Amino acid sequence: MSNQPTESNGHLSSWNEIRRVADELELQLHLASMDARDRWQVLEPRLTALGQWFERSGERVGEAITKELSAVGSLIMKLHADIKAGKTGN
Repeated sequence: MSNQPTESNGHLSSWNEIRRVADELELQLHLASMDARDRWQVLEPRLTALGQWFERSGERVGEAITKELSAVGSLIMKLHADIKAGKTGN
């Protein structure tokens, strides 16, 4: 996954990948530690806001959304990797 694609369809691809991983995380959270659940609670509103922006704007992406997409994507992928590796603490 590219964190900052240069074409607008790349942003949508990044969003689709982030959403796919987030959906997978939601399924895994019931087995995850409290730390992982706390991290998800911080990420979830940002993810929802990005999703709403994409629904309203489609592929037109501004600089602020590009940065938020990259930031949320990185945090989602880190949490996903930590859960898979059992590194979320209890």
